[in-house]
Amino acid sequence: MSDCPTNGLPPSPQGFGEKGGAARNSRGIVPAGPAPAGRPGLSLPAGLFLCALGGVVASSTFSFIGPVLVGYGYVSAATKGGVRGRLAGAAAAIVAAVALSLSHGISSVVAAVVSSLVAVAVAEALLRGRLTPGAGCIVVALAAGCTIAADALLAASQGTSLAASVDQLVTLVSEELSETSVAVSALMQQVRAVVSLLWPTAYLVSAFGSYLFATIGAGMAAERTTEKDLVVPKLASYDLPIWVVAALVASAAGVAFGLTFEGTAAKASLMVSANLAMGLRFAFAAQGFAVLVWSLDQRGTSVLTKFLLGALALYLEVQFVVMSFVGLADVWANFRHLTRGEVAGEQGSARQD
Repeated sequence: MSDCPTNGLPPSPQGFGEKGGAARNSRGIVPAGPAPAGRPGLSLPAGLFLCALGGVVASSTFSFIGPVLVGYGYVSAATKGGVRGRLAGAAAAIVAAVALSLSHGISSVVAAVVSSLVAVAVAEALLRGRLTPGAGCIVVALAAGCTIAADALLAASQGTSLAASVDQLVTLVSEELSETSVAVSALMQQVRAVVSLLWPTAYLVSAFGSYLFATIGAGMAAERTTEKDLVVPKLASYDLPIWVVAALVASAAGVAFGLTFEGTAAKASLMVSANLAMGLRFAFAAQGFAVLVWSLDQRGTSVLTKFLLGALALYLEVQFVVMSFVGLADVWANFRHLTRGEVAGEQGSARQD
């Protein structure tokens, strides 16, 4: 055996030994060590561009995509530009929404601006860690109220009222369809009675859609950014605060009052309470779907099975209000064993308002 440290073999090339191996790992095709924590987010100009594009789309036929773009762009601009990015992102979305919808009338301007503001509010709540179900209910209610108030003022400036305008539209449609058959005429009378009572729910549905799509856009941006440790709320941890249940009880009492008594106050109480109950149905249905998603996750259900069961649950909700009752029952039964009444812990329990 040779006394040579290379054991009689040619010496190793320089840079191949222990140090060379480290150098090779650091400069090789596949670098050693853990992968980056996340993909880099958009730059500040790109975020502002998305905010402006969202404002443009919010005033178009595909207005439901607008909040997705504004939410994504606002989170990106805020993480890159701080307060300046926040102000510039909100201004870009609003200015673009006004400029592109102004030719369609004041009502279109209000709808586009409110949709953009909903996205800004959702993104800001996510950045502050306050995107809770209770905050979502408040944002949807304020958005619907602002749109109704704007349309009511517009109708008043034209010498009419919003309710009268809706009734006139329903009457016109009823007269056109009633000429087809007697059965259709009787059905349209029932539809007219329902629409005259629940027309404000259409504003709530529109505001809820803007909120839902805004959470999608803001959540996608938060998952990409590496500037801040942002927590995107999951549907499985969705948990309504108790004051939403109190609002549901108040709406039930208002409906009972409106159906029992006569007069203007009773009619007003019936309209407000019935529309409030219909709006809260979406909140409790979301909690019902949260229970379903949590249950399926616990069992390790496949994606296809989740999709099929979700479609079935959606059908049952539309036809029989099943998921809303599940969500209402979960407020007391706490099927998911959430920690309530305090800030969420590491287990991902929802924070209560």
